[in-house]
Amino acid sequence: MAEKKKDDELDSPKRGKKLFILIAALLLLILGVSGYFGAAYFLQLPPFEPPGPTAEEIAAQKAEEEKSQKLLQREIYVKCSEKFSFNIKSERRLHTGQVDVVLVVQGEENEALAKKHLTLIDSVIFDKLSAQTYEGLLLPSGRQRLKRELLDAARAKMSEIAKAPVVDKILFTSFVLQ
Repeated sequence: MAEKKKDDELDSPKRGKKLFILIAALLLLILGVSGYFGAAYFLQLPPFEPPGPTAEEIAAQKAEEEKSQKLLQREIYVKCSEKFSFNIKSERRLHTGQVDVVLVVQGEENEALAKKHLTLIDSVIFDKLSAQTYEGLLLPSGRQRLKRELLDAARAKMSEIAKAPVVDKILFTSFVLQ
């Protein structure tokens, strides 16, 4: 029995050391975790990330983007530099015509391209107008056909130069035949 007491006395300092190490490790663990959470709070790391945008903010942002896209893709009217005066062939006599043309383009990029190459587009339009006959232009269907021809010619020339058709429509603001 005396030997057992001696073993217990020897074990108690070992137990105290083990208990001290266990408590120290536990305190270090607590300090480490609390240190991380404190730093994460101030630096906004994963557990304390700021909340993402709300549904209303996302909807407002999408509406703003759509509005800016519509502004970029709105129809813009580019007036040709002058009225076109040209001679028209007829069976009976020589006629003259005068046409004021407006180009319709989509977006500011196409507007800039159309204005840059307006002289070239005017030339293409004038060539097509000069090739018309008086009888062909008397009816509204003839004027619609002329618009299509002018549009196709302008698009073909712009596709050749700018690699994009640029012009969407051609409008006549005045159309006079004599």
